[in-house]
Amino acid sequence: MTGSIMKYTLLIITFALSVLIAKDNTVLLKVDGMQCSYSCVGKVSSVVQKMDGVKECIVDFDKGMATVVFDDQKLEPKDIVEGLMTNTAYKVTEFKEDQNKKEPEQI
Repeated sequence: MTGSIMKYTLLIITFALSVLIAKDNTVLLKVDGMQCSYSCVGKVSSVVQKMDGVKECIVDFDKGMATVVFDDQKLEPKDIVEGLMTNTAYKVTEFKEDQNKKEPEQI
């Protein structure tokens, strides 16, 4: 009996540590080519949600953006971009915050 209790305790501790170590990241994706706010948004969301490691996907049709929360132990942003481009007809790029900042002009 003590051996099985110890075994389950070890499993619970291992699981708890893996949950604590796993880190969620968020990536913003620019999705060009969506033509409608219903089926196009649904297609992007469906494809992304099926990827192992994705926790959440929110698609904003008006901005042409997708916000994806994922487990960085299972997935990288480039995997999400490639998966979307492979399974849809959209052009997908990772959006970086500094893309909105213009370079200082040369004198």
